[in-house]
Amino acid sequence: MVIPFGGLLIPIEIKSGPIGKLRSLHQYMEQCPHEFAVRMYAGEIEINAVQTPNGKKFKLLNLPYFLGTQIEAYLDWFLKLNIES
Repeated sequence: MVIPFGGLLIPIEIKSGPIGKLRSLHQYMEQCPHEFAVRMYAGEIEINAVQTPNGKKFKLLNLPYFLGTQIEAYLDWFLKLNIES
């Protein structure tokens, strides 16, 4: 899934598996002009620095499933946090 936010198309993957298994997300990020992606999963909120198999680096916001209704607020926080730093 892709969500338009802040002039960007942010990919969102809903997975329970480990970060390394995000094949479609990695493929999207290879073509994407920015470095932000989201994974909805059964864990805690965290941000990871991730690299695709071809070497593109990006930031992955991991959100628990129950925060899906708050995705826009978390995207705002995530983008501001990474653009300001």
